[in-house]
Amino acid sequence: MKKVFILFLVFFNILSFTTYAQESIIWDYPVKLGTEAWKNTENRKAKVNVCQIPENVLPYISTNDLAALCLQYPLLSDIFAFENINRGLDKLFNEFNGIREFAKRKDALNCLKEEYLAEFRIFQNVLNTGSLLDRGGSILLISMLEDLLSYSDFYTNSSIEEQKNILETLLFGYKEKLKYPEYFKRLGFTTNLFARAHLIIKIDPTFAEKFERENSAVLFSGMADANLINTIDSLSYQLIK
Repeated sequence: MKKVFILFLVFFNILSFTTYAQESIIWDYPVKLGTEAWKNTENRKAKVNVCQIPENVLPYISTNDLAALCLQYPLLSDIFAFENINRGLDKLFNEFNGIREFAKRKDALNCLKEEYLAEFRIFQNVLNTGSLLDRGGSILLISMLEDLLSYSDFYTNSSIEEQKNILETLLFGYKEKLKYPEYFKRLGFTTNLFARAHLIIKIDPTFAEKFERENSAVLFSGMADANLINTIDSLSYQLIK
């Protein structure tokens, strides 16, 4: 009887773990941005610590849920706190375990792409019915997604075709932004140029020389003059053919 009971416990534990592993665990940040608790959190380091996803939970969150958590990360907008966007992205990946786990997922890149396209549909809706705050939030999120789509960690196991597909998606986003220049001025265009320039070099490293020296600003901040914008557009269309 004792042996049967032990075997039952072992079987139950295995069954419980299997069920636990297959389900998407719903987790949320214990302290929310804008709340009194957030304001009262001692310093930035404490805020970073409180936003970490528990390591025993992290592997079992579905990719879609993890993407949502990463986009809701209270310190996500800090990537714009640096003139060099690359430094902002590096800081995000160094500090937040959620984005590092997300980047490891095989479907992360496609998930970001779908989120990016979905956010343009959301922008269309809030443009007609949403508040000024809703519009601003949607515009900012689109720019954040473009910056994430530039980051090399998401392309570790990607094919050239997948990279070209993302470039085509970013080109679509740029054309959509051109329809609303009054909303997507400055930051809205620079993040797209930044992402496309990085992706162009990833797809074909021989184009790197086109962004060196006087044109290097596009690889750090997305800043580009009319000639460089034309170059990025031309290379984008050339690579997606």
